[in-house]
Amino acid sequence: MLPGPRRTSAHDSAQNVGGIHQRAGRDIYAGTGHQVVNQELHADLDRLRQALGELKLTSAERRSADRELAAVEQAIRSEEPDRQEAGRHLEAFVSGLERAGALAGAGTTLLDAAARIAAWLGPFGYAVLALLGL
Repeated sequence: MLPGPRRTSAHDSAQNVGGIHQRAGRDIYAGTGHQVVNQELHADLDRLRQALGELKLTSAERRSADRELAAVEQAIRSEEPDRQEAGRHLEAFVSGLERAGALAGAGTTLLDAAARIAAWLGPFGYAVLALLGL
């Protein structure tokens, strides 16, 4: 098993071996590929949460969206992400926004973050990509 994340300096040789990502020219964060992907997914989840707060929804629509997004977050943030579960809840989240009429005016932050997560989900995200028109 690979050791945990570590900081290295730009003077180390740049390489990508065994999931360790190193970029030349600055101090870098090196971790496993899974950790790097999770960092990006977590940032997109945070973007969804923030964008959700800006949407005009009824209290019932907001509770439903909050519940589905929390379930997506739980499925993705676990040690071994459950893509199928995350896909099911992301689809419910996006379709709920669509039914509420909020998807059309959601803005690119929400749409782009949802699309990136759906793409990461692979086949479990196809329905979401279809809802987003992608």
